Amino acid sequence: MAKDHNQCLTKSDAKTYLETYNCEYIKTPKPERFARAMKQLYRPDFVLSHFVHYSTVTTDLATEKQHTKGAFVKLMTTNEKTERFVDEKEEGVLIHAKTTVPAETFSRETMCKLNAPSHCLVGIPCPDDAPFSDALHKKNVFRDEKGDFCNCWMNRKVVDYWLPKLTAALSKIGSGT
Repeated sequence: MAKDHNQCLTKSDAKTYLETYNCEYIKTPKPERFARAMKQLYRPDFVLSHFVHYSTVTTDLATEKQHTKGAFVKLMTTNEKTERFVDEKEEGVLIHAKTTVPAETFSRETMCKLNAPSHCLVGIPCPDDAPFSDALHKKNVFRDEKGDFCNCWMNRKVVDYWLPKLTAALSKIGSGT
């Protein structure tokens, strides 16, 4: 008799991307090693150009060659008057609401369990009070209150505040998804 195989998972049409992918593998607030990727607030006249992922060209960064004596000079650009890091819990957060390719979910029964040999690509929410260890986050060791595997944390402000607003707005235009 043929062995039953896992079905690949896909995003439900009944849920928004925000609802589906609101589960971060690194618990907020992010560890210090994420400083290079932290979200920043800038004065508009300070930003010369912005690229989608992490690269912002600011007036501090775009120092002309004549002012550096021809050598690259790395300067700190964290001037409180022109930029600062966002408080992820109180001000704003970037949610990586992207599609997980269905084929990446096929091996979830072997990968999405405690002490699995590789990283689970399916988000399984941990309770808000589950402790996070940056050193262990890729080792599949986090547990929920029942002792079962979990690997990400939901943003409660998204759940409690933004999703109801988004759902209400979408229902007004008749799509509901």
